This record gives sequence, structure tokens and C-alpha cells, in this order.
Amino acid sequence: MIRLRRHVRHWLLLALCLGSLGGYLAFSLWREHVEVEAQEQQRLAVEAREVGINLTRQLDAVNRTLSSIITELPYWVSQPKGRSVAIRHLKSMAAAMPSVRTFMVFDAQGTVTLSNQSELMGRNFASRQYFQAHAQSKHPNMLHVSAPFRSAMDFYIINLTRVLIGPEGEFAGVVSASLDPMDMKTLMSAVRYTEDMRAMLVHGDGQMFVSEPEQVQAQGPDQGLSMLGSVFRPHLASQGQESSFTGAVFPNETSQLSVLLTIQPAELVMDKPLMVVLSRDRQTLFAGWQQDVYNQLLVYLLLVLLSIAGMLGYLRQLAQQRISDQRLKLATEATGVGIWELDLKTRRYHWDAAMFTLFGLDPQAGQPRHGDWQKLLLPGEPQRLKAVIRRALTQREPLALTFQIRRPDGQVRFLRNRAALYDDGQGVPRRLVGTTEDVTERMLREADLRVAATAFESHESMFITDAQGVILRVNQAFTGNCGYTAAEAVGQTPRLLHSGRHDAAFYAVMQAELARKGSWQGEVWNRRKNGDVYLEWLKITAVCNEDGQVTHFVASQTDVTEQKAAEEDIKRMAFCDPLTNLPNRRLLQDRLQQALSQAQRNHRCLALMFLDLDQFKPVNDALGHQAGDDLLRLVAQRLLTCVRVSDTVARMGGDEFVLLLPNIDTAQDALGVAEKIHAALRQPFTLPGGAQVAISSSTGIALYPAHGSDGTTLTSHADTAMYQAKSAGRDRFVLFQATD
Repeated sequence: MIRLRRHVRHWLLLALCLGSLGGYLAFSLWREHVEVEAQEQQRLAVEAREVGINLTRQLDAVNRTLSSIITELPYWVSQPKGRSVAIRHLKSMAAAMPSVRTFMVFDAQGTVTLSNQSELMGRNFASRQYFQAHAQSKHPNMLHVSAPFRSAMDFYIINLTRVLIGPEGEFAGVVSASLDPMDMKTLMSAVRYTEDMRAMLVHGDGQMFVSEPEQVQAQGPDQGLSMLGSVFRPHLASQGQESSFTGAVFPNETSQLSVLLTIQPAELVMDKPLMVVLSRDRQTLFAGWQQDVYNQLLVYLLLVLLSIAGMLGYLRQLAQQRISDQRLKLATEATGVGIWELDLKTRRYHWDAAMFTLFGLDPQAGQPRHGDWQKLLLPGEPQRLKAVIRRALTQREPLALTFQIRRPDGQVRFLRNRAALYDDGQGVPRRLVGTTEDVTERMLREADLRVAATAFESHESMFITDAQGVILRVNQAFTGNCGYTAAEAVGQTPRLLHSGRHDAAFYAVMQAELARKGSWQGEVWNRRKNGDVYLEWLKITAVCNEDGQVTHFVASQTDVTEQKAAEEDIKRMAFCDPLTNLPNRRLLQDRLQQALSQAQRNHRCLALMFLDLDQFKPVNDALGHQAGDDLLRLVAQRLLTCVRVSDTVARMGGDEFVLLLPNIDTAQDALGVAEKIHAALRQPFTLPGGAQVAISSSTGIALYPAHGSDGTTLTSHADTAMYQAKSAGRDRFVLFQATD
């Protein structure tokens, strides 16, 4: 036994030495790799900045030139020979700027009016993206950088354009300068200090303009994008992987060490940047480093082979340890309590046979690793278990925790852990030894008691679900209210009752409040088994276990359909005329205030019309009050046909009606409605008893804001105008006129 333990110590010492040596070699190689990469990346960055400085100067020069063309253009246009002068001037500027191939001036229709290239004169390029961009934006200072495209001269260029603004601020055209790719290629070639280095100028939308060397084949079997893939992939996805200028295909991004510099000077209002990308082939760059890796790896593997003898000794020790784990087997089999031990140094567990039975695992698979049995824990349990173990280690207190697992056979079980901490004799924690027992039956009984106490303290319609929302129980009132028997409801979810009147967002808010507060209540439209849709007051309460975890939900339902209908009847009686069902004085005043507020905000007009029936009293006296009521209902119906849906027709009492016309433009709009109403009321009415009566009406009209800015003033003036109409002989409508 002593000899065996000595072998284990030797193996551990050897493993530690090999691990330390391997870590040191790996760290040294990694540090060397990082230094090589950092130095090369710094060198690429310096070259990229140099290119950026030159390109920035060129862009600034082109922008200044475009600005000078914009400044001189009115003078050229005003001169008799201004066109010839302008063309000579453009040719001189093109000759002075090698980076620019073509200058062009476009009118508002996209036709080239001036250019240093005579073959472009008169051609229309309104469909070009660089023209449309300015036609839509009209930003006076924006320097638009177009994507690379094949020009009318059959070569690829990038256009730098500025907008022309007319004297009235209108879009007057575009002035353009085309960058020469050959000048850019010369600039890119100048910074290449090795053959494997690549230099590219890329447009802001991901299209490559210039690449040196010009043709680079893809590396790797996936034919993926270059090291620019993560940057330009969204832009290049619709165009494929091929550059629009050179036809080159970007190689796999991991094969290149690259530096990307965005050129978008703050002093230039560029809508799209240019990007300089310098890269080197990693395989060439790290060739020497890779050879060092191979040499050192070979030496390390030879050292590892020498440790096999010690490893065999370790395996023999492990077999002996499995035999010793049976010391408590007989005791635990009798009680069903499992015993386990956690080595805090190696993080290894040692279980007896009862532990495997409790977790439903195969003991032939060997002692479990930390992750094996944790996979059986239900969601949320690993975090609780870690927190309890951490507290036991830091505070040196006994461990006690009940948790849930789902065994491989599908059973959900409650297990209770108790453990104590043991140190190595010097106060350093060394082992955690504990017991585990199955407390499922006890937990279920306790849960049943909690659920019963919560669910049946009320005689309302109630049902109980588990934490996942599956219905477990319903009471008798539920069956009477919803029509579903217990057998039909149990195993279903509350979606069984959904009426379809609530969207997913409604139920999402309900779930969020349940999770936050542990309860929810409110009005819900549900559907009974027979198809009837009813309104209920639903209250849901979460039931939690001793650890505060939700185990069940208890819901109570109260049918409030008739109560809501009664409330609606009361509301209708309070705001509607019972005879005609039109708005009464109270509702009219509310709508008038709202209409006045809206008219004030929107600077609109509205009209208030007071209408009184002529010859109504003779009808009422001759045919009776029932006939008078029938006539008032018919008058109300005709008035509704003469106005818009947004207008209001109200009855003030007797034979007086008021019409509110919001959102009108002129007084003529109100007069037109009044004329339509008077024509409709002159037509004879046929009462339900068969009698025919003829009446007319007198109407007074007041306008906001001409006749008043508040409801009281408008009401008074409309009433005054109505009496003016009656005094003038009835059967007419009068617009309010102020009198001295």
C-alpha cells in the first residue's frame, strides 16, 4: 500500500512538471507569435496612414476644385463665350490633377453640359446613383463618394460629386470628378514592401476599387471572404464575392493579417468613406515561428511518452479507490440514503451504490463527474446548489438543501442533501462529506396541503395549474361556469378558454406581471364549452414552496357580463336621450368642449346649429303624444342622414335639436348642411299609425371662432340666430349676426 501511494505521488509530481513545462513552452510560443504579429501590424498601420495622408490630400484637392467649379459656373454661364472658357478651364484642371480622369457638370435633368472629355458632352446620366443621391439629398456641402462602376468610357472609376443649388434653393444639377484607378494603383504599389503583401482601396459599401496585386485567388476549400468578410459581408452579400473592379476574390479571412484605415476626413462632408486595407499572408509571415513550434512540440511529446509508466501506476491506484468506496454499501442499502464525498482539491466525487440508485445512473459507468449528474437538475437548481456550497465553504456551516432532478427514466424527484465540511488538520477545507435522501413523497404531500389551502378557500369558479400552466384541478363552480368537466379540463392549459379577443401581447403582459408580483387580476373575455363568449374578472395567484419557487398557480373566475351590461345601460341613460337615442345635453357639452380644443390646436372652424321644429305642437295636439314621439324619432333619423359620421346630432328636449359640425373650412359648409336638413324635413313624414304629417324647421347657426371662442358664447349665439329665423317667418336658417 505504501509503495502504491508512492507511485501516485511520483505520477502527480511528473504530471505537474510536464504541465508546467508545456505551459511555459506554450506561453513562450504564444508571446513570440503576438510580438511578431504586433510588429507587423504596426508596420502595416504606418504604411496605411501614409496612404491615408496622400488620399486625404487628393480628396481635399478634388473637393476644393469642385467648389471652385461651382463658384465659377454662374460667371461662365453669363458670358457669351463662357462655355469655351469653362471647357478649357476643366481641361487645365484635369491636366494639373493626375488623379482625376474626368470633370463633368450636369444640369438638373442629368445631361452633361460641360466636361474636359468632349465625347461625354450632351450625354444623360440621370440614372447614375451619384446623380440620384444629390437629387434626393440636396445637401449643399456633401461630397458624395460613389461606389466603383464601369463608366461610359469603359473603365472603372469612382466619382466624387457636389450638388448645384439654384437661386431659389432648387436642385440645379451636379458637378463631378472621376478618380483615375491607375493613379491609385501606383499609390497602392508604393507601400508594398514584400511580395506577399496586398494593398487595396475599398469603397464604403464594400466594393473594391483598386487591388495590388491585381489578381488574388481564394484560399481554402470554403472560398470565403477575406479578412474584410466581417466588415463587408453585409454589403457584398447581394453582389457575390467578386470585386466590381479587379475581378479578384477575397481569400479566407483567417489567412491574412490585415490593417483597415477608414478615410473620411472631418473637414470633408463625405457621405461614404474610402477604406485602405493592407494585409500580409500569415503563412509567409509566421513560417519561421511555425518551425519553432514543430521542433519544440516534438521534444515535448518525447517527454510525455516517458510519463506512461507513472500513468499506469495511477490507473492501478484508481481501481483500488473504487474498491474502497464499497465500505458503506450495506448500511446505505438498508436505509435508502446515499453517501457521497467531494474532494475539494481535485473536484472529484465519490458515490456509493445508493447514490446511483437515487439519481437513476448506471454504477458501471464509474464515479460521476461534476457535469454528469448536474445535467439532471431542473432549470435554476444548479445556481442554487452552487450558492449553498459556496456559503458552506466560506462560512464553514453545514450544508442543507432540497432540490429537484429529472432522472434518465423521466421521473421528477425531490432530493435532500445534508453535508459537513472537513479540513486537512491545518484549517484548510479538504473534503465535503454528506448524505442524500429521496423526499419526493413528503414534498408532494406538503404541496398538496398548500394547494388545497389556497384553492378551496373560496366557492368561486377556480382551477389550479402547475408551474408550466397545465391544469391539475378544477372545482365544481368551474364546471358550472365554463361547461367543461374535470376530466375534460385536467391536462389542458387555460388556452382551452381563450375567446380569441385578446392578442399575444395581452397575455405577455399578464405573464410578466405574474413573474414580477406573483399575482394578476383583470377583465378577460373567455369562451364556454357551448361557444358563448363572456366577460369575467380573473384573478391568478402564484403558490411558492419553502424556497420561494413557484410550484402552482391558482385562478378564480367571476362572470361580470351582466354587470358590465348594466353599467353600459346606466351610461347610456346618463348620456343619451331615451326617446331618440341621440346624445343629450350633457354628452353634447362634452363633445363641444373636445371639438373646441381640437379646433384651437388645428386652427380649424366648427359650427353649432340650433334647430326647432315648426308646426310640431299642432301635430302633437291633433294626433296625440305617441304620434309626437314617433315624429321626433323619425326627425332624428333624417337628421343623422344629413350629416357626417364625425358630426353630432343631439336632442335638447321637446322639439329642439342641436347639431355640432367640427372640422369645417368655411361658413358655406355649415350653410350647405343646413339647406340639406331643411330640404329633408320638408318632405312629409309617415307615422307608424299610417298618418302623414308635414312640418318645417327653423335653424340658427353660430361659427367658431367668428361668433365665439367658448361653448357658452356659441350656444347663446346659435339660440339667438334660431329665434331670428322664427321671427323672420319660420322654415328658414339664419347665420348669427350681431345686433347693436
